[in-house]
Amino acid sequence: MKRAIQTLEDFYANADKEKVDLELAQKGSGPADDAPDSGFDGGEAYKGSAAKGGGVLGMLDVIKSDFERTISETEKAEEQAEQDHTAFMDESQKAIDGAKDAKKEKKSSLDDAEEAMESAHEDLDSQTELLKSALGEYLEMKKTCIDTGMSYEERVERRQDEILALKKGLCVLVAMGEPGGAENAAANC
Repeated sequence: MKRAIQTLEDFYANADKEKVDLELAQKGSGPADDAPDSGFDGGEAYKGSAAKGGGVLGMLDVIKSDFERTISETEKAEEQAEQDHTAFMDESQKAIDGAKDAKKEKKSSLDDAEEAMESAHEDLDSQTELLKSALGEYLEMKKTCIDTGMSYEERVERRQDEILALKKGLCVLVAMGEPGGAENAAANC
């Protein structure tokens, strides 16, 4: 871009002074005579269109400034993108580290919970065995205590007899504790 602008500036700066040397040009009839008119007088050099030349140079200056602005903005955007990327990578690494720590904690909690559950299962099994044993003993004792083979009326009568015997025994013991107890016991009980 710089070379193109410099070339055009050099051309338009020296275009007014240019001349064409016609000494070596062919004279006479030939293909040059058959060619259409170029619009130049004999020996006149192309001096460019100075007004149009300024327009071309002006346009190239605008293009150049646009390129420079684009390059500057792109470099700034790339720097910002690099900073954003670095910040993102830092935050991502922190998040990954935090997740790893949380995973370790949860794994430790899971291991503790599994140990506690295993211990609870062992305790449950032990207590279940104790309960089964106690139920077995209860059933054995139930046969002896409740299932005596007597009717309800027979059991009530036996209980009344037992209560009377206990009262008589109590009376004897009380009477024995008093003076002349053996004689009193036989008489009063």
